[in-house]
Amino acid sequence: MKTIRGKITVFFALCLVFVGALTGLYYENTMSLRKKLVIIENFDDLLNNILELRRYEKNFTYYHDTASLDESVFYFFKMEDAFKRYRKEITQVLGSEECNTFQRDMTAYKHHLEQNMSLVKMGTPTMDLKGIREKGKALVDFAHRLIKVKRKRINRTLNRSLIIPLGSLAAFVLLIIVVFQLVNRGILKCLSVVEQATKEVAKEKFTPILSYTDRKDEISRLIVAFNKMAQELESRQEQLLQSRKMASIGTFTSGIAHELNNPINNISLVVESLMEDDEIMSHDERMRLYQDLMNQADRSSEIVRNLLEFSRARHPRLEEVSLERLVDKTARLVKNELRLNHITFSKEIQSQIPSLKSDKSGLQQVLLNLYLNSIQAMDGGGDLKVVLELEPNGKEIRLDVKDTGKGIPPEHLDSIFDPFFSTKKEGEGTGLGLSVSYNIIKKLGGRIEVKTQPGYGTCFSIFLPVGEKK
Repeated sequence: MKTIRGKITVFFALCLVFVGALTGLYYENTMSLRKKLVIIENFDDLLNNILELRRYEKNFTYYHDTASLDESVFYFFKMEDAFKRYRKEITQVLGSEECNTFQRDMTAYKHHLEQNMSLVKMGTPTMDLKGIREKGKALVDFAHRLIKVKRKRINRTLNRSLIIPLGSLAAFVLLIIVVFQLVNRGILKCLSVVEQATKEVAKEKFTPILSYTDRKDEISRLIVAFNKMAQELESRQEQLLQSRKMASIGTFTSGIAHELNNPINNISLVVESLMEDDEIMSHDERMRLYQDLMNQADRSSEIVRNLLEFSRARHPRLEEVSLERLVDKTARLVKNELRLNHITFSKEIQSQIPSLKSDKSGLQQVLLNLYLNSIQAMDGGGDLKVVLELEPNGKEIRLDVKDTGKGIPPEHLDSIFDPFFSTKKEGEGTGLGLSVSYNIIKKLGGRIEVKTQPGYGTCFSIFLPVGEKK
């Protein structure tokens, strides 16, 4: 009975038992009513025999019709025979005392009838008419009373037959209500919890369900499987972010290599000059070249440090972040991509932007994904502009990444944040960039919106809460 299958089986078994009991009760009541109808027909026959007896009795007593004597005797014996055959049923209806009284009345009636028949045959005109009528009336009254009582019992049976369906319907409705409450508490509420938890998973909240895991039915096994899935999804989320980072790194590796080549070449030239002209150089010239060497080394170190910081896998860590510096720092990572694609980068600060507590690495990954998408959308050159402003309510910072690319088709707008959705050619994108960016911003308590006009460009707007995410 712990499993849903067992509960359903028990429910149908109860329904079957209920219907069987109802059918048996109704069948028994119908057969009882049928027997009662047959009995009352027999009682009617008894009454008819008595009435026929009285009719011939009147013909004989009032009109001295001797032909009626034989008929009277015939119906008397029919009445007597019917009484003997139905005596058991009559006793059940009126009791043995009244049954015995009727038998005495019947015997007395026979005695009076025989005496008067003898008087008529002897030619005596005087007969005991009063005695015959009284005894005959007692027989008729008994038959009427017998039928009346029996009809009352039949009416009670009929009323009970009407109550049975109504009572059965009420009992069945009650059974359905009880079963529904059990199903609602045992199945529907559990499914509702699973449904809500599934919606939370879609919001990147992998909260396990603990309320129903101590049961042993199919729902509890589903919840256990869901909890394992949620735990696995949560553990894989960081791997997904890291894989997208590595995919982004592969996109701009050539630019990083070029950026490193420039300072390395400059270092090589400076060292060559020092080796050739060291003896004839003045102290100031030598110091200037040394300073140049340090600058180029610092430049190389910064490029490598930025790359390592971005690619390093770690859990989100909230720290003070300056969005203005983060915008510039991320732009330097794609500097060569911008130059090769003839794209002009610009930044606009429209209001005083406070620093905020956020995940610096996660925000940099979001910016990098948006920069690279914009660059790929402007293969013929264009403008990439970042606008920073504090929202009028003072509770959010808005960061817009605008490009003048080809835009996004309207039919794709509802799917651009779906994992693995991409409009790029095969091999040019994983379809994870915007999905990962969306999840990062959402985890930071913000939101990301998009406006686009095919042929004119796209604007991604990031809204970040001011202050630490609770």
